[in-house]
Amino acid sequence: MRRSSEQGSVVTPSMPSPRSEPRVGAQRPRILVAPPSVSSSGPEAVELAASAGLHLDPWQAYALEVGLGERADGQWSAFETAVIVSRQQGKGAIFEALALAKLVLFESQLFIYSSHEFKTSREAFRRIGALIDSTPELSSRVLRTVKNPSEFGYDFRQGQRLRFFARSGGSGRGWSAD
Repeated sequence: MRRSSEQGSVVTPSMPSPRSEPRVGAQRPRILVAPPSVSSSGPEAVELAASAGLHLDPWQAYALEVGLGERADGQWSAFETAVIVSRQQGKGAIFEALALAKLVLFESQLFIYSSHEFKTSREAFRRIGALIDSTPELSSRVLRTVKNPSEFGYDFRQGQRLRFFARSGGSGRGWSAD
C-alpha cells in the first residue's frame, strides 16, 4: 500500500480481489460540478442494484445520487453526467445500476450503452445479463434477449429496450434514447 500525499489516505493495491479489503480513501470527488437539486432517485437506484446482487462502493452510490438529482419540478437537474475515473475502477458498475434503474424504476423506453470497441459492449451486455438472470423479479420482466452479430440487448414486457453498441461508422445512428 502507498500513502496519498494529497489527502493523506491509504490507497489499496491496484487489483485487490473484490471486497477482500475494506475500502479506504476519499469516497467523494475532489472536484465536483453539479446543478442544484432538491431530491435524488440515486438511493432507489442503489437499492435496486443491491436487490440484484450489485453492491456499490460509497463513491459509486454518490455518483448515482448526484447524477440522478431532481429539480423541484420533478425533472432531472443535470442533462448529462460525467464520471472521470481511471480504467478498471468500477465505472461499469455505475452503468449497470443506472441501466436497471432507467429500465425498471423510470421505465425509459430506450437505454443505449456504447463503447469504443464491440467486445467491451458485449462484456457489459454479459454483466448486466447476469444481474437480470439471477434476479427473478428482473428476469420475469424480459420479453426477449437479442443476440445477433450486429445487435445485443433486451426487450422488456412493458416496451423498454436496452441496446449495446460499439462507436463505429453507422452503429446506433438514427436511434434516439431517453
